[in-house]
Amino acid sequence: MNRFILGFLVGVISILVLLVGVGHWLDVTDPLAKADAIVAISGDTGARTDTAIALWKQGYAPVLIFSGGSSDPESVASAELMKRKAVAAGIPGNTIVVEGSSATTEENAQRVAALMKSAGLRSAILVTSPYHQRRAALLFEREFARAGLEFRNHPADDPDWDATLWWTSEPSRSLTLVELAKLGALVAGQRPG
Repeated sequence: MNRFILGFLVGVISILVLLVGVGHWLDVTDPLAKADAIVAISGDTGARTDTAIALWKQGYAPVLIFSGGSSDPESVASAELMKRKAVAAGIPGNTIVVEGSSATTEENAQRVAALMKSAGLRSAILVTSPYHQRRAALLFEREFARAGLEFRNHPADDPDWDATLWWTSEPSRSLTLVELAKLGALVAGQRPG
Protein backbone atom coordinates (compact mmCIF):
# COMPACT_ATOMS: atom_id res chain seq x y z
CA MET A 1 0.00 0.00 0.00
CA ASN A 2 1.50 3.30 -0.97
CA ARG A 3 1.83 6.20 1.46
CA PHE A 4 -0.94 8.23 -0.17
CA ILE A 5 -3.55 5.51 0.30
CA LEU A 6 -2.36 4.84 3.83
CA GLY A 7 -2.52 8.54 4.67
CA PHE A 8 -5.99 8.80 3.15
CA LEU A 9 -7.26 5.83 5.18
CA VAL A 10 -5.78 7.20 8.40
CA GLY A 11 -7.45 10.56 7.68
CA VAL A 12 -10.86 8.98 7.02
CA ILE A 13 -10.64 6.83 10.14
CA SER A 14 -9.60 9.85 12.23
CA ILE A 15 -12.60 11.86 10.99
CA LEU A 16 -14.98 8.98 11.73
CA VAL A 17 -13.56 8.56 15.24
CA LEU A 18 -13.95 12.31 15.82
CA LEU A 19 -17.57 12.35 14.62
CA VAL A 20 -18.54 9.36 16.76
CA GLY A 21 -16.63 10.81 19.73
CA VAL A 22 -18.49 14.12 19.49
CA GLY A 23 -21.87 12.38 19.66
CA HIS A 24 -20.93 10.34 22.71
CA TRP A 25 -19.34 13.36 24.40
CA LEU A 26 -22.55 15.40 24.06
CA ASP A 27 -24.68 12.53 25.43
CA VAL A 28 -23.87 12.94 29.15
CA THR A 29 -25.40 10.21 31.31
CA ASP A 30 -25.09 9.76 35.06
CA PRO A 31 -26.13 6.67 37.03
CA LEU A 32 -29.80 6.93 37.94
CA ALA A 33 -30.80 7.40 41.56
CA LYS A 34 -33.95 8.57 43.28
CA ALA A 35 -34.38 12.33 43.47
CA ASP A 36 -36.90 14.91 44.65
CA ALA A 37 -37.92 15.83 41.10
CA ILE A 38 -37.58 14.94 37.45
CA VAL A 39 -36.97 18.04 35.32
CA ALA A 40 -37.72 17.89 31.59
CA ILE A 41 -37.04 20.94 29.47
CA SER A 42 -39.00 21.59 26.30
CA GLY A 43 -37.69 21.73 22.78
CA ASP A 44 -38.30 18.42 21.03
CA THR A 45 -41.04 16.29 19.53
CA GLY A 46 -41.88 14.34 22.69
CA ALA A 47 -38.94 12.14 23.68
CA ARG A 48 -38.11 14.35 26.65
CA THR A 49 -41.67 14.20 27.97
CA ASP A 50 -41.92 10.45 27.36
CA THR A 51 -38.66 9.80 29.20
CA ALA A 52 -39.71 11.97 32.17
CA ILE A 53 -43.04 10.14 32.35
CA ALA A 54 -41.28 6.76 32.27
CA LEU A 55 -38.88 7.79 35.06
CA TRP A 56 -41.79 9.03 37.21
CA LYS A 57 -43.69 5.78 36.68
CA GLN A 58 -40.56 3.84 37.69
CA GLY A 59 -40.55 5.75 40.99
CA TYR A 60 -37.40 7.84 40.53
CA ALA A 61 -39.07 11.00 41.88
CA PRO A 62 -42.47 12.06 43.22
CA VAL A 63 -42.54 15.37 41.33
CA LEU A 64 -42.32 16.18 37.63
CA ILE A 65 -41.19 19.65 36.58
CA PHE A 66 -41.73 20.68 32.96
CA SER A 67 -39.92 23.82 31.88
CA GLY A 68 -40.30 25.89 28.74
CA GLY A 69 -42.32 28.74 27.33
CA SER A 70 -43.77 29.24 23.89
CA SER A 71 -42.17 31.07 20.99
CA ASP A 72 -45.64 32.47 20.24
CA PRO A 73 -46.98 34.59 23.12
CA GLU A 74 -50.53 33.73 22.05
CA SER A 75 -49.89 29.98 22.37
CA VAL A 76 -49.88 27.64 25.33
CA ALA A 77 -46.46 27.20 26.93
CA SER A 78 -44.54 24.10 25.88
CA ALA A 79 -44.30 23.06 29.53
CA GLU A 80 -48.08 23.09 29.81
CA LEU A 81 -48.36 20.88 26.72
CA MET A 82 -45.86 18.50 28.32
CA LYS A 83 -48.00 18.43 31.48
CA ARG A 84 -51.12 17.63 29.46
CA LYS A 85 -49.35 14.68 27.85
CA ALA A 86 -48.21 13.43 31.27
CA VAL A 87 -51.72 13.71 32.71
CA ALA A 88 -53.10 11.83 29.69
CA ALA A 89 -50.50 9.13 30.44
CA GLY A 90 -51.90 8.73 33.96
CA ILE A 91 -49.70 11.03 36.04
CA PRO A 92 -51.71 12.95 38.65
CA GLY A 93 -51.77 16.66 37.84
CA ASN A 94 -50.96 17.59 41.44
CA THR A 95 -47.52 15.94 41.10
CA ILE A 96 -46.59 18.13 38.12
CA VAL A 97 -45.11 21.63 38.30
CA VAL A 98 -45.07 23.82 35.20
CA GLU A 99 -42.47 26.53 34.62
CA GLY A 100 -43.84 28.04 31.44
CA SER A 101 -41.96 31.29 30.93
CA SER A 102 -38.37 30.35 30.04
CA ALA A 103 -37.25 30.85 26.45
CA THR A 104 -33.68 29.53 26.65
CA THR A 105 -31.82 26.72 28.35
CA GLU A 106 -30.17 29.28 30.61
CA GLU A 107 -33.60 30.53 31.69
CA ASN A 108 -34.76 26.93 32.19
CA ALA A 109 -31.87 26.43 34.61
CA GLN A 110 -32.41 29.72 36.46
CA ARG A 111 -36.16 29.36 36.85
CA VAL A 112 -36.14 25.67 37.74
CA ALA A 113 -33.44 26.26 40.37
CA ALA A 114 -35.50 29.08 41.93
CA LEU A 115 -38.68 27.00 41.78
CA MET A 116 -37.02 23.97 43.39
CA LYS A 117 -35.36 26.06 46.10
CA SER A 118 -38.66 27.72 47.04
CA ALA A 119 -40.45 24.33 47.11
CA GLY A 120 -37.78 22.73 49.30
CA LEU A 121 -36.71 20.28 46.57
CA ARG A 122 -32.98 19.55 46.68
CA SER A 123 -32.23 17.05 43.90
CA ALA A 124 -33.34 16.38 40.35
CA ILE A 125 -32.91 14.17 37.34
CA LEU A 126 -32.38 16.40 34.30
CA VAL A 127 -33.98 15.14 31.09
CA THR A 128 -33.30 16.69 27.70
CA SER A 129 -32.27 15.46 24.27
CA PRO A 130 -28.96 13.59 24.16
CA TYR A 131 -27.33 16.14 21.84
CA HIS A 132 -28.44 18.93 24.23
CA GLN A 133 -27.48 17.24 27.51
CA ARG A 134 -23.88 18.53 27.74
CA ARG A 135 -24.82 22.22 27.37
CA ALA A 136 -27.89 21.87 29.59
CA ALA A 137 -25.72 20.21 32.24
CA LEU A 138 -23.25 23.11 32.22
CA LEU A 139 -26.03 25.66 32.66
CA PHE A 140 -27.90 23.65 35.30
CA GLU A 141 -24.68 22.97 37.18
CA ARG A 142 -24.00 26.71 37.44
CA GLU A 143 -27.52 27.59 38.64
CA PHE A 144 -27.98 24.56 40.89
CA ALA A 145 -24.61 25.11 42.58
CA ARG A 146 -25.65 28.70 43.42
CA ALA A 147 -28.90 27.38 44.95
CA GLY A 148 -27.30 24.45 46.80
CA LEU A 149 -29.10 21.89 44.62
CA GLU A 150 -27.94 18.70 42.91
CA PHE A 151 -28.92 16.92 39.70
CA ARG A 152 -28.10 13.89 37.61
CA ASN A 153 -28.15 13.76 33.82
CA HIS A 154 -30.47 11.35 32.06
CA PRO A 155 -30.83 12.01 28.31
CA ALA A 156 -34.17 11.31 26.70
CA ASP A 157 -34.60 8.08 24.81
CA ASP A 158 -34.73 9.83 21.44
CA PRO A 159 -35.24 7.48 18.48
CA ASP A 160 -34.40 10.32 16.08
CA TRP A 161 -30.83 10.86 17.31
CA ASP A 162 -27.96 8.38 17.56
CA ALA A 163 -24.69 9.29 19.29
CA THR A 164 -22.71 7.13 16.87
CA LEU A 165 -24.44 8.01 13.58
CA TRP A 166 -25.76 11.56 14.17
CA TRP A 167 -23.73 12.92 11.26
CA THR A 168 -25.26 10.58 8.66
CA SER A 169 -28.77 12.08 8.40
CA GLU A 170 -30.94 15.12 8.88
CA PRO A 171 -32.21 16.56 11.16
CA SER A 172 -29.64 14.94 13.50
CA ARG A 173 -26.72 16.53 11.71
CA SER A 174 -28.16 20.07 11.86
CA LEU A 175 -29.36 19.70 15.46
CA THR A 176 -25.93 18.53 16.56
CA LEU A 177 -23.97 21.18 14.65
CA VAL A 178 -26.21 23.96 16.01
CA GLU A 179 -25.80 22.52 19.51
CA LEU A 180 -22.00 22.45 19.12
CA ALA A 181 -22.06 26.11 18.04
CA LYS A 182 -24.18 27.04 21.08
CA LEU A 183 -21.90 25.06 23.35
CA GLY A 184 -18.88 26.81 21.86
CA ALA A 185 -20.51 30.20 22.49
CA LEU A 186 -21.29 29.19 26.08
CA VAL A 187 -17.72 28.08 26.72
CA ALA A 188 -16.43 31.30 25.11
CA GLY A 189 -18.61 33.28 27.52
CA GLN A 190 -21.08 34.71 25.01
CA ARG A 191 -24.66 35.36 26.00
CA PRO A 192 -27.26 33.24 24.19
CA GLY A 193 -29.13 35.07 21.50
